[in-house]
Amino acid sequence: MTNVAFFETILLLVFGAAVLSIIAERIDVPPAIVLLLGGAVVGFFGPTMSVVIQPDVVLVVLIPPLLMSSAFYTAWREFREELVPIMSLAVGAVVCTTAMVALAARWASPSLPWGACIALGAIVSPSDEVAAKALLHRLPLPERLVTILEGESLVNDATGLVIYRFAVIATTEGAFDPASAIVTFPTLVILGLVIGGIFGILSTLLFRRLGDPQLVIVVTFLSAWASYIVAERAHGSGVLSVVACGLIIGVCQHKVFDAAIRIKATATWDVIVFVLESLVFVLIGLSLHGVIERLTSANGFSLFVNLGFEWRMVLAVFVAVTLSRLLWAWGAMAVPARLMAAIGSVRSKRGLDFRFATFVGWAGMRGVVSLAAALALAQAFPRRDLLVFTTFCVIFATVVLQGLTLGFLARVLKLRNDPENPNTPYLTVLEARALTFRASISELEAIDLKNCGGNEDLVMRLIGEYKVRADSNGYAVSGEVGYVRRHRSRLNLALRAVVAARRALVKLHEERQIKDAVLHKIEAELDLEEFRLRLLLGP
Repeated sequence: MTNVAFFETILLLVFGAAVLSIIAERIDVPPAIVLLLGGAVVGFFGPTMSVVIQPDVVLVVLIPPLLMSSAFYTAWREFREELVPIMSLAVGAVVCTTAMVALAARWASPSLPWGACIALGAIVSPSDEVAAKALLHRLPLPERLVTILEGESLVNDATGLVIYRFAVIATTEGAFDPASAIVTFPTLVILGLVIGGIFGILSTLLFRRLGDPQLVIVVTFLSAWASYIVAERAHGSGVLSVVACGLIIGVCQHKVFDAAIRIKATATWDVIVFVLESLVFVLIGLSLHGVIERLTSANGFSLFVNLGFEWRMVLAVFVAVTLSRLLWAWGAMAVPARLMAAIGSVRSKRGLDFRFATFVGWAGMRGVVSLAAALALAQAFPRRDLLVFTTFCVIFATVVLQGLTLGFLARVLKLRNDPENPNTPYLTVLEARALTFRASISELEAIDLKNCGGNEDLVMRLIGEYKVRADSNGYAVSGEVGYVRRHRSRLNLALRAVVAARRALVKLHEERQIKDAVLHKIEAELDLEEFRLRLLLGP
């Protein structure tokens, strides 16, 4: 494939992903599911496309920015509070799943070496951050549940990839050194965290010296790739390095980014992440065709007909993947929490009840990291195509089956968004907004009106505007329906005024009364005001 043909293929894939995303929005289905199915349909029954995923390309090009985006927007305080259940899933559940999958694979294929069985278990054991993010944010789930699932998917790849590395070595070289594995795992974790931390700190120091939003945005992308590549070259965890770097930048961005940088960076990252996530899921489907052709020496619908023994392997591994995670969530998380609550006579604050544990156990979507690990197996690895095919099917089953049923399960378990409880130590959005406006009022009231040079009316007018904002949010805390409706009416009227102003501005430009530069400047101001109003109005 020539460079031009490769670029045309990428454009075609992006266009297809955009169309599939539109379809997903119209039928109200998570985009990840439609993208995955669409890629599979094109890969199986569409025109032949020579799209070959190189694992190094997937890991280096796609994974770092996707992980950086998720880590950047991760609520660090909540992540830290839920560290125990997160690490229980990221380490314990991954090890448990690897063991059960290895046993299931050995049962389904007795001739498969134990090293290959363990490698398969390590490949499919970590849940995927991209799939989790794409599906969880569409559901009205408790914030704590989302924090645990997203936090787990950020760090569990390190556990799975270490087991995978040693299983591959044991299979290809016929030897396994447990002592080396015990030493390597903490070394990999520590190196990844340290290197990521260094890049995160250096990036935030650099941001303070860069005033150009474009340069800052470029540095955020470079930080993601650099932290991953350097950690991998140093034999550390590139995944953990990117996560650590993203967490540090995310925590510090409120002090080092101004409004212009934050708005432009958010818009840029949203677009890039959409394109990358779309490509990941479409490429997963497209790559499956060649694997099955090598297994069956067939094409078209006969691909499925000629697969026999392979389906037994897929079923055994999928059952092991699902049951192991559910059993771990129930046995290692829900049961201890129940016992601690019974012994202490008070319900454990940080424990997971059986409703939460059931949802956590079912929400284990696999994705691009599992795919890359499977494709990274050498061609001479025992039954490589079978392992790759099984991995593909597990990705399909978890994303499609679990993704389509998560909403139903959440309703059955009666999981809902956490209401803003006035008895919690945290302020509500309305209370926090009112306090920030009152801080603005205090600053304006501290101005000595005698030294305003005739601008006293401007100061008083600004104080009045901020008092309206502070009071509107303060009164809304009480939940009084009439006032809340009045406040929304005021915001809608202001939005209507902005739309009218934009129409007038465009008309002035069409009548050649203003230049293009004036049009763009005032339009940007109106856009920011419209964005603020729509943000206050909410969905």
